[in-house]
Amino acid sequence: MKFLAIVAICLLSVVSVPAQKDANLSQIMALLQKHDEALNQHNLDGIMSVFAPSAKTVVMGTGPGERWQGKDEIRSAYTEIIKDFDKGTATHNCDWKTGEIVGASAWIASMCKFSDSKDGQKREYELNVSGVLRKIDGKWYFQSLHYSNLTRNAGN
Repeated sequence: MKFLAIVAICLLSVVSVPAQKDANLSQIMALLQKHDEALNQHNLDGIMSVFAPSAKTVVMGTGPGERWQGKDEIRSAYTEIIKDFDKGTATHNCDWKTGEIVGASAWIASMCKFSDSKDGQKREYELNVSGVLRKIDGKWYFQSLHYSNLTRNAGN
């Protein structure tokens, strides 16, 4: 769960879709920013407001069992995530990002470097982040969010 916390810290604002002059893109970027700001400030209600109101909405991590489906499980996961880093310390930089909007659906993907602090100790890590969004009643929400981290044995 510790890594999940670190991963989720800015998982969304690190991700952005290609620059398009489009109202949908602006709304998606605002959604990403809302998630990241709420997470960085440990605001559970703000975090939860970016997820689709569906029992099928899911957040996934890297390892076995790291999946949280539905608002209750997602809220429970984020309750633990925010315990794992100091409020207001998360930053990120994404060297690669892509995405696409098709009708009322969109996807995003990025490779990012993150940093935060826990009990004043600075931490750095890299993550791959991807998400699927859907537009409901004119508003964008995350239907699925997935992150993964490099492990020591990667590539071996």
